Amino acid sequence: MKKMFLLIAAVLVSFTARAQAPKQSVAILDFDTRSYPVDVQQVLQKATIEMMRINQYEVIDKYDIEFIAKRDNVQLKGCFSKICLKDIGERLQCDYIITGSYDLLADKVALTIRMFEVKTGAFVNSTSRIYLNIPEQSLAMMEVSLNDLYKLPSDEQLVRKLTVSEDYESALNNPNASVINNNGPRIGLTAIAGPSASILTLDRKYGGFDYAVPLLSSFGYQFEQVFVNSGNFQALVEFIPLVAGLEYGRIIPSASVLLGMRNSRTGWEFAIGPNITSTVTGEGYYTQPNKDLPGHYESWRLNGFSPGYNPTGWEEITRLDSRGDFAFATGLIIGGGKTIKSGRMNFPINVFFVTPGRGDSWRIGASVGFNIVRKKTPRPMRTFGSDLLPAGGGF
Repeated sequence: MKKMFLLIAAVLVSFTARAQAPKQSVAILDFDTRSYPVDVQQVLQKATIEMMRINQYEVIDKYDIEFIAKRDNVQLKGCFSKICLKDIGERLQCDYIITGSYDLLADKVALTIRMFEVKTGAFVNSTSRIYLNIPEQSLAMMEVSLNDLYKLPSDEQLVRKLTVSEDYESALNNPNASVINNNGPRIGLTAIAGPSASILTLDRKYGGFDYAVPLLSSFGYQFEQVFVNSGNFQALVEFIPLVAGLEYGRIIPSASVLLGMRNSRTGWEFAIGPNITSTVTGEGYYTQPNKDLPGHYESWRLNGFSPGYNPTGWEEITRLDSRGDFAFATGLIIGGGKTIKSGRMNFPINVFFVTPGRGDSWRIGASVGFNIVRKKTPRPMRTFGSDLLPAGGGF
């Protein structure tokens, strides 16, 4: 019992000691910007603020650094070698030093950040990312690269604006506009107009579907990919699979593939493309060919179902019929709408119509959806660093 008590006490003392252990300290001295026109003082201040935000180390105050430099009459500017860094680190009595460089590479700039351990006199962590040559965005580059150094996520849109030229052009021309991505669920209503509307509300004995009204609900998902984003506009491709008719005990799948344009600033968009949907059709004829007279749809005779079926003298056609065979129908879908933004939520509202692929019945509808803008850690350009190389190696 006594041994158990002593073991528990030892564990508690160990945890308490760990909890009370002070953070290791880090100093930010200088960045080599000789080949890139940026304000070094702003870069150092940004790095200091970001290290405080990351909150993994105690950041040495800049006034303490200035005091030591004056007291010991040492020059901090241009201190990049290991010998210099170790000497300054020992004077500051810190554990680590953050240093690095901005290097111009043709029309790009590489920001390298290195972490020097004072005790061992060696660099223990480093990262380098290639950015667009945008000197006025040097502070944003520092934010992203420090996140890389400590394997923290960065804002997806910020990274793309710093590394993808089309995205930066769009951000420059429209600083308040952000890329809209409407991947997400969709619900809607579709109304059928034309002869098919009358067939849907007919009794099943006449080939109808017993629908109360020629109106169907639909549920699905929109997948989209922006392949051009420049200025105010995005060019995108959308794939929208849907299932309709559930309220009538039916499953009617359909799919649309659309090419569209969207205004990133206002949210308005337009798209057009092919639509394919499942249906049931049958071959037959009308004994009352005049569509305007009563009893037209009741005079329908379906091949294989109507007794005494004989199309002689009548025009045989293929039309929608609940007793018919499964088939696919195609059409052209044309749509438009607007995305309403609320914080990180997008609410796309769209209207559309589908041209008749067979017969003279149109489909007209509306849909709504929602999605949340999620922050990711993209890698539009390759990032190099001792801790960031892929396990498989290779550039």
